[in-house]
Amino acid sequence: MSDVPDFARDPNAPVPAHVPDELVRDINLLNGPGIAKRPFETLTTLHEGPRTVYNTGEPMRGGYWMPTRAADIRDILQDPETFSSRGMAGFSALVGETWPLIPAELDPPVHSDFRTLLNPLFSPKAIASLEPRVEQRAVELIDKLVGQKGCEFMSAFGRAFPVSIFLEIMGLPIENVELFSGWMDDILHSPDVDQRRAAMREVISYLREVAKARADQSGGDVISIVVNGKVQGRALTDDEIIGTLTLVFGGGIDTVANVLGFFFKHLAEDPELQARLRADPSLIRSAVEELLRRYSIVVPHRQVTRDVEAAGVQMKAGDWIEVVTSLASLDPDEFAEPLAVRTERSPNRHLAFSSGPHRCVGAHLARRELAVAMERWLKHLPPFRLAPGEAYQCHGGLFGVDFLHLVWD
Repeated sequence: MSDVPDFARDPNAPVPAHVPDELVRDINLLNGPGIAKRPFETLTTLHEGPRTVYNTGEPMRGGYWMPTRAADIRDILQDPETFSSRGMAGFSALVGETWPLIPAELDPPVHSDFRTLLNPLFSPKAIASLEPRVEQRAVELIDKLVGQKGCEFMSAFGRAFPVSIFLEIMGLPIENVELFSGWMDDILHSPDVDQRRAAMREVISYLREVAKARADQSGGDVISIVVNGKVQGRALTDDEIIGTLTLVFGGGIDTVANVLGFFFKHLAEDPELQARLRADPSLIRSAVEELLRRYSIVVPHRQVTRDVEAAGVQMKAGDWIEVVTSLASLDPDEFAEPLAVRTERSPNRHLAFSSGPHRCVGAHLARRELAVAMERWLKHLPPFRLAPGEAYQCHGGLFGVDFLHLVWD
């Protein structure tokens, strides 16, 4: 593809002495060439090269190892003793604080204690009880589009649907969807550090006020349960509360909305798949899994705790690893024709929800929301396609869609 960069090394970028020169690449996952239109296709060109590269294109931590193969990525995610999650997101450091994002920035066994607090909130049973509300919210939003000839998908549905459901679970006002989404967009996607810092302060200040108001309340919302919960028989500290709420808030506001954008962009460009799913809705569940594989958006980080040989290279204690889950989910050694969407693909060991002890706690909710969104759109709205002109724009970091203009007859 002529529009895909070659990731040539930046000669001015500092590189540790133990990193082989031939493995150094300059890959800007936030806003580099190719990311705004073809992020996944751009990254898959790395499969043609070394098993692992060293990325100097994102200067936040000075450079990262970037494994490109599914087997190596799984091994890293499943070995928290060697590859630690501590400090991987850096949200608190952004505002000069030191609390960890919980449980994402905790390693076992402490990680398990906090995971036990959250698991029941997002269990299959808990999500099943939400099903009528999820269905109702999808239909409410789609009803507003019936009779129209198109929409900007992300504002009309892509963000409004999953975020409003999540805010209901959190016990937060649904009318603040755009405000909260704007904060998380700045934190996760802005190249301006000051803008990210300001948004992070807004989120923390807001969550602290809400947590204070929910103390000693017996509500069934996530915030009340976390604020008044116990870990190993003790109450959570203030830092543990804000660390947990920030993780849940950020995950619920941004991730499913971004995935929905990629799902519907794909359906708009693939009329044959869209027609198959309309004719046989029973295929939608398997289509969700295959589209999750095709569009795995998360990019967690790990820090090496000891000198080790991993992913074919010598890593030193203190090195950082950029774990690009899409590189695993699109690995041609594991998935034949990885860029093709095949609803019948089996097995389908994608890493859209990561792997190991930090596998996404909200996976059950995400799957249900994605399936309901596709079921209801395909049932209530006619075949849709991309609008003429600049129909969409993507962003990097945690990959997502900024806008997506759809039209239909």
